[in-house]
Amino acid sequence: MMKNNSIQLPLQKGTALVTALLIVALASVIATAMLKQQHIDIRRAENMVKGDQTILYLQAGEDWAKQLLNRDLIRSKNDSLSDNWANIDEALDIDGGSMQVTIEDLQGRFNLNNLLDKEGRASKLDITQFRNLLVALELDPELVQPVLDWIDADINVSLPTGAEDQEYLALEQPYRTANAPFVSSSELMLVKGFSREIFDKLAPYIAALPVRVDINVNTASIPVLAAVLGISLAESEDILSSRPERGYQDIAEFRGEQALTGKTVKGVGVTSQFFMTRVIVGLGRYNASQHSVIARNNKEAVLPLVIQRSRAKI
Repeated sequence: MMKNNSIQLPLQKGTALVTALLIVALASVIATAMLKQQHIDIRRAENMVKGDQTILYLQAGEDWAKQLLNRDLIRSKNDSLSDNWANIDEALDIDGGSMQVTIEDLQGRFNLNNLLDKEGRASKLDITQFRNLLVALELDPELVQPVLDWIDADINVSLPTGAEDQEYLALEQPYRTANAPFVSSSELMLVKGFSREIFDKLAPYIAALPVRVDINVNTASIPVLAAVLGISLAESEDILSSRPERGYQDIAEFRGEQALTGKTVKGVGVTSQFFMTRVIVGLGRYNASQHSVIARNNKEAVLPLVIQRSRAKI
């Protein structure tokens, strides 16, 4: 009996040791998994907090831009590239990162929706100006025809290069014409004849604004000014080189330019209502941007209205 007990005792001790080791190993695995999950939860919470902070900073940047535009509306009678809103050069330091805010006058661009007048009919003046812009950028001026068909209310094709539903519905991935004003200039890539390359070349000089507007001669670029006035790029460059530092105070002063003698000056102004703000925020690993189109009331000193906003992670 003593011999049998002596054999069983080591076996029991060995089994207990193995069991203890298994329990320790299992506990280690569980602890590791818990730590890993905890790390993921912490990172997820951190990202959520950073994300919320970024959105708040984006909104703050937009609000600051609105205040600059509102202040400028009170202080000056025109809008020019010498205004404070047009000269925000340095990034702003924020807690844990940086914020960059820029403002661009969208009335320094050609408004695609100007191609139709207030009654929804084709505007001959604006069609000519858009053709001029296409030529200035070495693009086919006949591209204006499918653009007109895209935004006009009828289903009649503008010959010879226009396009309506029947052409788009025949594509591999069919769709219909909008038959409504452009909401975004990027819609052009859906229009017959417009490739990504053509759009990228045209994009810095066009906008899609909800109402008819004049081109601001104080902020227009060389190609846009040349297109609107029907002059050469060289003549446009000469006008811009002589543009007053504070911009033209009124259209009468602009018409007084020697280079414009005998020229028809229509569809231009020295004030603006629509602006685009870009806000870029970086908080550690979390980065985001926001583009907003702001409509400013030029009759009363009221805060601008955001009519379009888009956000994207970088």
